Amino acid sequence: MSLFLKIIINVLVLLPLLTFSQSEKEKIAKPNIVLIFADDLGWVDVSTGNTNKNNGSKIYETPVIDKLATQGMSFSNAYTNQNCAPSRAALISGQYATGGDNQVYNVGSLKRQDKRTKGFPNVLIEPFKQKKVIAEEGINIFDVLKTKGYQTALVGKSHGTPHPLVGDYGIDLPADIHHIVAAPINGKRTKKFYLALNSDKKGWTFNSEFVDKYANPYDDEYINTTLKPYHSQGDVALLKGTPKHLTDAIGDFSVDYIKEKANDQNPFFLYVPFHAVHTKVTGRKDLTEKYLKKGLNPRAAEYASMIELLDQNVGKINDALKDPNGDGDFSDDITNNTIFIFYSDNGGLRENNPLKGRKGNLTEGGLRVPLIFRYPNVIKENSVTNQAVHCIDFLPTLADLADVDITKLKKKDGSKPKFDGASFAKVLTGEAKRISRNNLFWHLPGYMDERFSPSTLIQTRVGEEYFKLFYFYETEVFEMYNITKDISEKRNVLKNPTSKEMEIALQMNADMLAWLKANNAPTGTWVKNGENVPFPKKDGVKTYKK
Repeated sequence: MSLFLKIIINVLVLLPLLTFSQSEKEKIAKPNIVLIFADDLGWVDVSTGNTNKNNGSKIYETPVIDKLATQGMSFSNAYTNQNCAPSRAALISGQYATGGDNQVYNVGSLKRQDKRTKGFPNVLIEPFKQKKVIAEEGINIFDVLKTKGYQTALVGKSHGTPHPLVGDYGIDLPADIHHIVAAPINGKRTKKFYLALNSDKKGWTFNSEFVDKYANPYDDEYINTTLKPYHSQGDVALLKGTPKHLTDAIGDFSVDYIKEKANDQNPFFLYVPFHAVHTKVTGRKDLTEKYLKKGLNPRAAEYASMIELLDQNVGKINDALKDPNGDGDFSDDITNNTIFIFYSDNGGLRENNPLKGRKGNLTEGGLRVPLIFRYPNVIKENSVTNQAVHCIDFLPTLADLADVDITKLKKKDGSKPKFDGASFAKVLTGEAKRISRNNLFWHLPGYMDERFSPSTLIQTRVGEEYFKLFYFYETEVFEMYNITKDISEKRNVLKNPTSKEMEIALQMNADMLAWLKANNAPTGTWVKNGENVPFPKKDGVKTYKK
């Protein structure tokens, strides 16, 4: 047999093995994804200045999040919706609330009582009746990643999806938990926020089949091995024998999930929607004492405590990527092959200066939040962008980073899903400074106590400046702000617009109307006659022209 023939035979024998090896290599190369979604954490609640134009907190301490910001890209113009459920629904579905598979506009309902009047004695509009959860048959962010073999898990708050988390939402491990823990103790029903209870029937519990294994009180081993690396001047010895905090339990669950999945051939998507720092704000004893000693009042100390507790658990999850099996040897580090994301679901509960308003408002204080993406060797370290992004953009962005072509996806009935978001993957990788989209929209066809009434909002980028145009349906009034020059939304541009500002307002008016019509956005009905509330008038902002 000639040498040439031997070579040909050897190549033919090895070719299938080489092909298989390359296939396996591609599988392993897909990045893992960890998405941490804080609850009610405001734009200025973290101490880094990267995410908030150097408005980092001088009171709250978030050293882990601060370091994360130096390792990846921070977004100073990251947005969500006004409260929990619609933000989570938009993130998972990739659709605005107007989307066919979403329809979640607000927490609970669009007719939440006004605390000032103890009801709605003078409501002008009967609100649209929204859905409480996204459609099960839609193609969501979990479904998208599963097309590339991702293992999917949720541990924490299920909002916008059912609680308990049942149904076909593409989540392999649906470990949803409520932050209100109730259990019979000594024969009496007892309720706590965030802290495990010693139930007569089940022992220490968070009422979760997934997380109850982490519900035992703090002991010496846990304090010494898990908490001391993050003690940050707090006296962790104070915790011995006290009930476990749910935030720690969610962190512990996440660490063990990473440990289990780190060496699998298929990548994982771990979605961690923490409840911290949602009310009823409950800090961890050692951290609360730390802030009380710093001179904070009890309420502020609890809030600061909870923020730092959240930060510590971001650290625990991050450290699990560096050393998945926890043996101190970093040869199994998967950090470089993991996209790590930190985000919040809406504006802060407390003061958000210089932003106007808070959670529940459509002002910047209710919508603008911290956001950080880290992907070593792909995303530039310590970089900052003011590109405006929204919950709806995460699905197409992660799809791009995981090499999923969402245009080829089909729903169970054979129809194509419609996503509202735009990918900002090229902004992350440095291939582009901007995404092509100029407009973002918020539409609320109802009421939430004193914080909003039926309204639509458009945000537009004009050059390097961002403008917001509000429309209020009850009064048919517009308001407009240049939030680049006026981040506190103090000057309503329409009260004395320049010719250029009026030109921008007219275009935003037109874009708002076109979007409402294209999405068949609901507006509710007039109480006085039952007729549909009309969309804003074409060129309605001309009313304000000089």
